[in-house]
Amino acid sequence: MKRIVLIVLFGLVLFSCAPPQQDITHVRKAIEEMTQKAAKDLVAGTLDTTLANYTDDAVSLPNFSPMLKGKKAIREYSENMMKLGLRFTKVTFTTIDVQVSGNMAFETGSYTMTLEMPPMGQMHDEGKFLTVYERAKDGSWKIKVETWNMNKEPAMPGSGG
Repeated sequence: MKRIVLIVLFGLVLFSCAPPQQDITHVRKAIEEMTQKAAKDLVAGTLDTTLANYTDDAVSLPNFSPMLKGKKAIREYSENMMKLGLRFTKVTFTTIDVQVSGNMAFETGSYTMTLEMPPMGQMHDEGKFLTVYERAKDGSWKIKVETWNMNKEPAMPGSGG
């Protein structure tokens, strides 16, 4: 009998030391809301509310550009693209999967967008993305690392495609 009591107590101690299970449905909903807000911000040409969702030391790995380290660098890159005339007219992000491990969450998804970039005019882009989130002290989720890439190579000038 003592052995059974010890096994049960040992099991309770182990169970109480395990990290609490994440409510993936709740985390996914919060991440999807942030992602949809980011799509609206891109079309509106606003940065502040989207950048508020990044950690200060966030890393961005954009297409055809060097790695961006820190929220300040991500802001500068975005502002420079807007100064060059980049404008999004339609953006759709689709979350495919969200996984949670401790204080980190991982979102995979796809996107479609229509954008204008002088002098190239209007372009359509489709691709996929991976975003890593970190749970902040206040319980919210913040973007720690993001990357995305196109499904097709862009047509080169004069290639007719």
